[in-house]
Amino acid sequence: MMMLEGRTAVVAGGAGSIGGAICTLFAEHGAQVLVADIAGDRVQAVLDEIHAAGGRATGLVADLTTEQAMADLAEQAAALGPTDILVNCLGHYLDSVEPFEQTAEQTWQALYEINLLPVLRACHAFLPGMKAQRYGRIINFSSTEGIRASPSLAVYGAFKGAVDAFTRSLAVEAARDGVIVNSIAADKTRSYQTNFLQVPPEYEHLIPTWTPRGRFADGDDVAKIALFLASDLCDWVVGSTLLADGGTIAAGGWYRTPQRWSTQPLLHQFFEPAEANLSRPRSLQ
Repeated sequence: MMMLEGRTAVVAGGAGSIGGAICTLFAEHGAQVLVADIAGDRVQAVLDEIHAAGGRATGLVADLTTEQAMADLAEQAAALGPTDILVNCLGHYLDSVEPFEQTAEQTWQALYEINLLPVLRACHAFLPGMKAQRYGRIINFSSTEGIRASPSLAVYGAFKGAVDAFTRSLAVEAARDGVIVNSIAADKTRSYQTNFLQVPPEYEHLIPTWTPRGRFADGDDVAKIALFLASDLCDWVVGSTLLADGGTIAAGGWYRTPQRWSTQPLLHQFFEPAEANLSRPRSLQ
């Protein structure tokens, strides 16, 4: 079943582990894809994969945090015909993991310019054309860090929460014109920006503690959700944030230890003899 046959999709940040998987899956389902990212080698790798499978794709290597690059993206997309699908994957925490009082306004501005401003610019550029044709799908990427508390990531979390708030309001504005807008909040996904790709094999047994699903996600897991949101199957989901997190938000602070589910896991219990753990009070096992 080709779910995007005849559609044209623009994917901003399309060469990341999630963005690249979205591009290849969309092409597999018949879409013509414009892959836009700052990483030229990864853009080419995505294009090569799509072309090798017989799909249609073009690329744009640009810093999409700039106004000019977003204008270039809109211009290149227009040359392909009307844009039916816009995916805003661009975002980064910029290694800004520190207490809020130690952050600087320069960091706040940089986080704004990579996490929220490109979403506003892209939607502003592509929404009028979608409204004119009375069809469109917009998928914005927020994060679970914009939903739960984000200690030492307060500003990043604030902008991700803003993406969800913007998505809801824009979705209500645009739905009657046939433009469906939603967002995806991902967590525990192997990506270039997190250290989940770098977990040594000897620590793999800890992963079921961190995710109820029992594993980390790959880009393909999230791409499948984007495919639904981009397709005609998605006509009654409007202004929602779909969690692509393996259950971490639903777990709400519950973790699976070697013995039980607990809200107060002890990490060292994974590295000691089982009898030592069994000797503790039940609440600490």
